[in-house]
Amino acid sequence: MGMLTEIDRAAFAGYCQAYARWKGAEEFITQHGDMVRTPNGYLQQVPQVSIAQTNLKIMLKFCEQFGLTPSARSRMIGEETSGDKDVDEMELILRG
Repeated sequence: MGMLTEIDRAAFAGYCQAYARWKGAEEFITQHGDMVRTPNGYLQQVPQVSIAQTNLKIMLKFCEQFGLTPSARSRMIGEETSGDKDVDEMELILRG
């Protein structure tokens, strides 16, 4: 759609970093479970659960910015293609 530019590189890198942290935490949870027993015998959630949840939220925010969710995609305005028919002038004004 021609919407991402070089200036978006840092934001995309942020998404990639959040994805890597989320994936690592989820792999840990899959291998070791999400709870451990403390020395006192209580069950406690492993830190990776919080890490996974936090980074999933970060990823979702980036997804919304990059148009990677259904609602975000519906709001995106891409470049007009040469095959587009007549566009209403008022629509162009409203698009900015």
